[in-house]
Amino acid sequence: MRKDPIVEEVRSIRKEIEQQYPDAESFYQHLLRQQEAYGTRLVHRKPKRIPRTKAS
Repeated sequence: MRKDPIVEEVRSIRKEIEQQYPDAESFYQHLLRQQEAYGTRLVHRKPKRIPRTKAS
């Protein structure tokens, strides 16, 4: 099976993150800090309305 360089890069980065934040709570706190730091770059979309249809 051929190795995909993009998949390998993602796995490598994931391993680095796992070493920095070994438990779920510390990783979650990191994500919250990132969200605060880059909050202006996040996309906020309004939910789409579902059109009502007549029941048959």
